[in-house]
Parts: sequence; structure tokens; C-alpha cells
Amino acid sequence: MNNPLQFPATTIVDRLIPKAQFVKASSTPTAVRTLLADEFEQIRLLYVLRPDTVNVAEGNEVKEIDVFLFLCKTDYYSVNPFCGIDDLIPRHTIYIVEHGNHTDLLMQHKRRSVVAGTVKWSREVSKLLTDIDLATRPLQIEGQTLDRIYFNFFSQMSGYKIDNSATIAEIKELETRLDKIRHEAENLQKRVRNEKQFNLQIELNSQARALKREITELEAQLSNLKK
Repeated sequence: MNNPLQFPATTIVDRLIPKAQFVKASSTPTAVRTLLADEFEQIRLLYVLRPDTVNVAEGNEVKEIDVFLFLCKTDYYSVNPFCGIDDLIPRHTIYIVEHGNHTDLLMQHKRRSVVAGTVKWSREVSKLLTDIDLATRPLQIEGQTLDRIYFNFFSQMSGYKIDNSATIAEIKELETRLDKIRHEAENLQKRVRNEKQFNLQIELNSQARALKREITELEAQLSNLKK
């Protein structure tokens, strides 16, 4: 029985999933059929984590966590197809991706909400760990509710202390702002080096210092959210 993450036996399913199931669920079946045929040798559902399989309380946000194994046909693959595939699965998910002699872990946080009695899912943040050794047990089941187990998984994947979906959104916003300001600072430094007028150099340097201060503040905020 396949148990690469060394999860409890009660969570193991290890069942081959026909690609036709994803094709049937898709609004673009031809594209999905081509993608699955070209990219993946097989897809297996390895684990199902629910209150009854891990002996914990039901979560407010998370009702089930499915762990899939995707075996790629080549040594290389793109993360992008997993976005579309993940949209077809109305549950929280984790992917083990085997490609050549390498193994990756992919987790795409999805937020579950109920609108006018209908369950809706919105995919928000992805975390990818590349070339990992599953023998090191990169994911540990920790927590007394399914919410805590799921967000602890995301903590282990990201290096941040994740309490809920709001924390993930906060981190994403901070990281996006930090990347944007770093890019602005790099461009500003280029302008400073190319500027010939002394008074404009002073003005640009002042702007650059302000951006550096903002970068330092954002880095500190993210550091405080680290595990």
C-alpha cells in the first residue's frame, strides 16, 4: 500500500483516478482531455483526511483534505495546469508531483464559501516545494480540528504561521506589495545612475531612501509572521 507521507492507515485510499472524471467535470473537456493525456501518466488519490479518518473535529472552513499523486510523463511539467485541475475539485487539496527522479509538493489554498445556499470555491495562493525527500516527512498532521490540520500544512509549506484564510490573504498582500516596491526601487536606482543633474539626483535619492524604509517595514511585518 502506497503511503509516501507516512500518514495514518485510516487516511489511506491509494486509488487510481480515471482521467475521464476530470474531463467530465470540466467546461472545456477537449482541452482538459488533451492536457491530461499529454502531461500525466496516471493520477492517484492517496489520502482522504476527514474528521472520521483522522479522529478530529470538523473544521469551520475545511471539511475534507484530499491528497493526490500526479505521475508526469516527462522530467518537466508546468504548475499552470494544476490551477485548472484544482478548480474541478470541490475540496481542499494537496498534490504530490513526481516527474523523472524528482518529487514536488504543491498546495493551492482555496477558500470555501456559501452564497445563497450554493457552495463556491475561490483559489487564492499557491505554495510549491521542489525536489523534496518524502522520507523526511515534510507534512505532519497536527491539530485537533480539520481547519488546524489544513492551516498547519500550509504553515509547513510556506514557513509562515498560518491561523486561517485571512492570514494567508494578509501574507499574499504583503508579499505582493514588497515585490512591487522592490521593483520600483530597482528602477529608481537605475534612474539615479543615469541622471546627470545634481538636483534631480538628490530628489531621486530621497525617493529611493523612502522606498528602502518601506521595504524594511514590509520585511519586518513578514518576519513577524514567520513560524
